[in-house]
Amino acid sequence: MKEVGVKLKNIGVFREVREFKLSSGLNIIYAPNASGKSSLIAGLKAISVPVLSKQEIARILNDYEDRGFVALSINDKEYVTELIRISPMEVEVLGERLSSDGVVRIISFLDLENPLVNAIYGGDEERLKQILREVSGVSYIETIVSVLNGLKAEYEHQYEIKSREYEARKSEIETELSRVEMELRKIDERINEILRDTRIEPAKREIERIEMEKKELEILESKKRSEEIELRNRLSSIDIDQRKSKAELEILKEKYSKLLAEKELLSSRIIEYRRKIEELEVKIKSLKDEKEKIGRELKELDSLLRRREIVVTYDYCLYCGARIDKDKLYEEINQIRTRISELRDKMTSIDNEIISLESEKNGLRKQGEERLHVVEDELRKLEPQISELQNMIDSYNRVRNEIERKLEIIEAEIKAIRDRFDTLIRQLESFKEIPLVKELRARYEERSRLAEARDRLYGRLKQIEQLYSDVVKLKEVISKANLLVEYFNIRLIELGRIVVEKINEVVSKHFRLLRLAELEYPVFAERFELRLTRKGGVATTLAELSDAEKAILAILLTLALKEYVAEDFPFYVIDSLIEFIDDARTKEVLEYLMEFANNSNIVLVVTKTKPYAGEPRLLTQEDILSNQIVV
Repeated sequence: MKEVGVKLKNIGVFREVREFKLSSGLNIIYAPNASGKSSLIAGLKAISVPVLSKQEIARILNDYEDRGFVALSINDKEYVTELIRISPMEVEVLGERLSSDGVVRIISFLDLENPLVNAIYGGDEERLKQILREVSGVSYIETIVSVLNGLKAEYEHQYEIKSREYEARKSEIETELSRVEMELRKIDERINEILRDTRIEPAKREIERIEMEKKELEILESKKRSEEIELRNRLSSIDIDQRKSKAELEILKEKYSKLLAEKELLSSRIIEYRRKIEELEVKIKSLKDEKEKIGRELKELDSLLRRREIVVTYDYCLYCGARIDKDKLYEEINQIRTRISELRDKMTSIDNEIISLESEKNGLRKQGEERLHVVEDELRKLEPQISELQNMIDSYNRVRNEIERKLEIIEAEIKAIRDRFDTLIRQLESFKEIPLVKELRARYEERSRLAEARDRLYGRLKQIEQLYSDVVKLKEVISKANLLVEYFNIRLIELGRIVVEKINEVVSKHFRLLRLAELEYPVFAERFELRLTRKGGVATTLAELSDAEKAILAILLTLALKEYVAEDFPFYVIDSLIEFIDDARTKEVLEYLMEFANNSNIVLVVTKTKPYAGEPRLLTQEDILSNQIVV
């Protein structure tokens, strides 16, 4: 990186367009207060930092203007950010930023609004510790642990509620089932007593045959009823899944329909968009041609002006030897300067118009072809999703029809079993004259009713086990959540230790700054606890440091963090903070920063106010000293 171009329009104290050049290494903006130093820094922040407060953004745009922009030329790439006033207190920022990492705000732009700087100057060690945890990523892991603990607590709560409900319903069914089975045992005992009674001896063999067949039928009926219950449960589950898939399908179809309508509308307008873009490109080319023509004229006028300014110091012309009419020559010089000023203003106006037309052209592209491509991509993505859901619904229908067919067969089989059972009961009618046969028949009928009730209860028990299968899943999820919390807690401890060691290690590389702050190494103990020690091993606190020491510590910590988490970000800016350092140490700090910037190949910017007497004026390129130290 050799040179960075910054163009500002209506930023801070600047109105209209101002241009500045920054170089790799140390750039000291050495100018009086209210000259625009902080306005230039604000422009750099606007195009570099994705996260700024509403108050910061509102202050970046000039109070008297509704629109402005920052253009940055760096590493052969152009970035443009527009600022648009939405309301008196709100400004919107549009365009590509240099970075998407919010950490850049804290570690690369040191000013009096920087939270890390505020924590240091406020002597707030807890706040500083929290900021360091956030910047280094430790807080991110803490957030994960916190979210996992919250989810675990929620899952445990759900598990407790559903588990109690499941146990209550299960207990109710099991109690009823126990009662039915007890009655069945009593009935079986009574039937056996009757069959052993000698009074039914004449019909005993036939009754035993009927009893044996009845038992076989009861077993078969119980099996068929279990199959029926299982199929109905499957049918209920399929109905739930099918309704869910149909709802998803309706949502996707509605989205597809809207996108299709938007595609048709865009397709109908695309020719108009292209025509407008072509017209804008013609205008832009015309403006660029005009700018190039003005540039050539300016070059000629600059050459002419230099010749006139050289000649005016002589009595005779160096070129033709004629006596010089100085009044006339001064008049020509003034006319040339006026023309140069007019042409430069015109060139600035053309630049603004080109930027405006480029913005309009990009807006049309986004509204037209780019949006059309996005819509077409979304439609292509939706089509297989819709097709997959439709196939799934059709599959559910096929499975449902198959289950219903099986249910019809099973219901027919159960009816046939019941018919045969009734036939066997009627056969007992022929033995009604034999004592106890009437009671035996009644007992058989009662047993059949209880056996059916028992099968239904077993079916309900299986059904609630399926309905409450999520209780088992919740238990598994809780177990996994416990493992994850344990894992991330271990990682959190390890990461905290590693980060502290790494930051201390990087701080040690800036030992000269540490000495200038009159502090000893290391700076941090475990868990980011500050361990500030003065020369001689005397412990101190953040609040006890002088303003100069706090400024140097802020620079030291941010340089260390920059190397740790944002080494590739090309800027490091110190706005106003250098003023807190006494002159005896300022030169050493600046020399160190220049050495660091040159070794790191970054643009390091320091603002400093110099003694100034005279009329207030705006910042110029001459106020930016590159790789020079003036104290």
